[in-house]
Amino acid sequence: MDPNPRTFKDVNDLVTHLHDLAAELTAVHDELYWLALQSQDSSGKQYPANLKVDTLAELKGAVDNMRLLLWNYIETASEVDPQGVQEGLESQRMRRVTEFLQLLRGRLVHGDEQQPVSFIERINATVKEKLRDPRAA
Repeated sequence: MDPNPRTFKDVNDLVTHLHDLAAELTAVHDELYWLALQSQDSSGKQYPANLKVDTLAELKGAVDNMRLLLWNYIETASEVDPQGVQEGLESQRMRRVTEFLQLLRGRLVHGDEQQPVSFIERINATVKEKLRDPRAA
């Protein structure tokens, strides 16, 4: 009996699966990012999300194992085709920067009172409040 029921006989199927998995992980990242920001109230206190630590730890372990394996693949590939790997890594860096900027843009465009407030925004709001009411100091 095969211990891994999901085996890929065609490398193209594996490549397609890797693309799908990367997209899913990116979506999960976005959801966890906004959940973490929304779990803070205006006083800076954090409210725990309804996520179990063991579930997060299991995902982290799987991602850590995958990262190690992928870095081994990349190191091996860099010995075979150093220029191609360099170009691929640079392309990924640009993609990550673009995704980050899109995330920030989405926050600014759709910003309202219910959107999460960053640490800097909370500091600015506190300073402005203190400046308006000198007795608050």
